[in-house]
Amino acid sequence: MSRTGAFLLDLFFPNRCDCCGARIAYDAPLCARCLAALDALRITPAEWLSGHAGEDFPWDGVFTVFSYKAEARAGILAMKDGAQSFGRYAGALLAEAVRAEIAPEEIDRVTWVPVSAARRRRQGYAHAELLGKTAAKALGRPADGSLLTESDSRLRQHQLKREERAVFGTRFQHTGTDLSGQTVLLVDDVLTTGSTMRRCTELLRESGAARVFAASAACRVRNAKGGAYEHQTDQAGDGAQGEGA
Repeated sequence: MSRTGAFLLDLFFPNRCDCCGARIAYDAPLCARCLAALDALRITPAEWLSGHAGEDFPWDGVFTVFSYKAEARAGILAMKDGAQSFGRYAGALLAEAVRAEIAPEEIDRVTWVPVSAARRRRQGYAHAELLGKTAAKALGRPADGSLLTESDSRLRQHQLKREERAVFGTRFQHTGTDLSGQTVLLVDDVLTTGSTMRRCTELLRESGAARVFAASAACRVRNAKGGAYEHQTDQAGDGAQGEGA
């Protein structure tokens, strides 16, 4: 883009940070302050897993980038409202986390927690798809959203008790795609209890997948005292189209 074009774009359609709303350069992903704050919110899967000692998960590995709070939470909520800069930024970082543990060529397909057609119409787009496609592009692997489906429901994960979430997860089904012997990377926005990722992983295995890796842009860490999660009562959070589960 020419300098004149960039100037006009910034003048009439100013770019704003998804996390705080500050005006930023047209080609900046987020503002400098939020980028620094997000760096401080980086988290390892071990920190999430520490709150789930003794639990058996069906996936072969899990990846995450941020603790779901402050700027990371703001970015994910903005992504659910249709803003895409944070999603592209988080998806690229998620790909980096995956690449550090798995050779990209080992991954046959990248998919994501699905959203029903009715919910896609209400929401405008599927933000887990944005994360998944961004990660797939960064990894140089095929993105495939045809593996899983979701039946429509007005209830969301954050409205349910922990023991209800596994039953609620039956709204997901596989499409019968043959994944025999394949390795699949499954992407979502927020990981909380793991119930949605568990259900989707089991469905991918039913379709023949040999290995499934779960990846989320953010995760909620369980409080050691009482087992509560960060922002447990937050009505807006908890993976509006999938995880928060």
